Amino acid sequence: MRGFNILLISLFTLALPCRGEDIQKTGRSDALVEELLTKIDSTAVYAARREQAIDAVKSKLPGNTDMERYDLYHELSVMYSNYLVDSSIVYMERAVKLSQSFSDKRYRIKSELSLANILADSGFYTEAHEIITAIDRHSIDQTLLIPYYRAQANLLHKLYSSSYEPVDYRNKYRAEYNIYRDSLLAVTDSTSDLFLQNMEKKEARAGNIAAARKYNAIRLSRITDKKSASYATCLYDRFVISYLYERKLTGAAIDDVLESAIIEVEHCNKNIASLLRVENILLYFNDIVAAKKVSDYYFSSLLKFGSRRRIIEGVELTLKINDQTFKTLERREYQIKIGLAFVLILLFVLVFTLLKMNSTRLKLVRMKDDLDQSSKISKGYVGVVFRLYSSYIKRLEIFRTKIHTTLRKGQIEQALELTSPLGDNAGEDRRELFHNFDTVFVDIFPDFIQKVNGCLKPEAQIIPKKTEILNTELRILAIIKLGIEDSSKIAEMLHCSVKTVYNLRSGLKARLAIPEEEFNKVISEI
Repeated sequence: MRGFNILLISLFTLALPCRGEDIQKTGRSDALVEELLTKIDSTAVYAARREQAIDAVKSKLPGNTDMERYDLYHELSVMYSNYLVDSSIVYMERAVKLSQSFSDKRYRIKSELSLANILADSGFYTEAHEIITAIDRHSIDQTLLIPYYRAQANLLHKLYSSSYEPVDYRNKYRAEYNIYRDSLLAVTDSTSDLFLQNMEKKEARAGNIAAARKYNAIRLSRITDKKSASYATCLYDRFVISYLYERKLTGAAIDDVLESAIIEVEHCNKNIASLLRVENILLYFNDIVAAKKVSDYYFSSLLKFGSRRRIIEGVELTLKINDQTFKTLERREYQIKIGLAFVLILLFVLVFTLLKMNSTRLKLVRMKDDLDQSSKISKGYVGVVFRLYSSYIKRLEIFRTKIHTTLRKGQIEQALELTSPLGDNAGEDRRELFHNFDTVFVDIFPDFIQKVNGCLKPEAQIIPKKTEILNTELRILAIIKLGIEDSSKIAEMLHCSVKTVYNLRSGLKARLAIPEEEFNKVISEI
């Protein structure tokens, strides 16, 4: 930035408004950032353009007269002032040396004051001070008062803004600066841009923000070329009012500093204060890639510019910026790690859920298969029950017919024999009933015997005979499994006495290898 000073550099280290404040970009902000990055990519083009302009002036040297050469030296010094500081100093020193041969000493004083400004801007404070103090204020022409006061104010401003100076000295320099600034304002045309710019800064430092904005608005209204360096300076000064003095960073202020930086990059200005602000803003909004690109360009510009003061302070600031960038990247890396950990947890939960869902699906499939099988079994057993009942009805009809025939023939003895409870027919029917029950039950619960024996002591396990499927003990347990626990009902179903059922159940309990409650649970869950 033209006329950039160390105060603005040192103030850069002040933090942006805290994260709690609502700082909003405008609709133009992102587009301006993209445009700035594009301009940075094209710096070689802008540098070539500037070199071409400088070479065009150099081609006019040495000029037809000393005065022409003097003017060319001045012009080249100004062209190099924000591009190559050493070249700017060299050409101004040549102008000073050449002016010593002029009869009009005003040319020499003018050149010396210009050289003092360049030296002060570059950090050569002692040399600048020696040049200025060698000039007798009371002997100079009135037309040189403005550059004289300006040189004094510029040097004092650099001194009181320097963080390397002791506090007492800085306070002294500040007081002297205010005197020379007011002297400058007193001799400057109130309509000039120099007067308006200094009044703007004076009011802003005094906290009169509205007045400072008014002076800035007047300056902006006078500039017709919206791509000029003076327009960029004015935009940057408006940003400074909002950010440094009003302590408020608005979307409009962000756009001002972005637009200012774009114009300065186009002019290949190597002394761009706005880039520092832009980088800080980009870091605030966590645009690390863009901030790093701006930082790299800014630092390379400092090296190209060659100002000792700017390089020293620029390195310090760049280190701070890089440190801030590194910390930001560390935070991002930590956030990424946390995010990855969270994703891994979600992935684990998802895989676990999918496995559970698959397990549930398999269970449902098995349940469906079991239900289908149960349905088939149920249908089969319905048929078995139906056939059994049909068989018993048919056999009952045959028996009734046989009794009826015997009685009609008067064969009373034979009829009594057929209806005797000691006959073989009842026993045969009972055996058939038990066989059918045992077959169906074991078909439904194939591991019944195995699980029952698993609850008994090894020496007390129940082994049915080869001609049996279930014996009486197992049959009692089978009926209990079906939900009938009353001994009298069990006895009725098995066609035996209640005492027999009771004794068998009691004897079974004595042979258990596990508690009775656990055994009952095993039987119910088979």
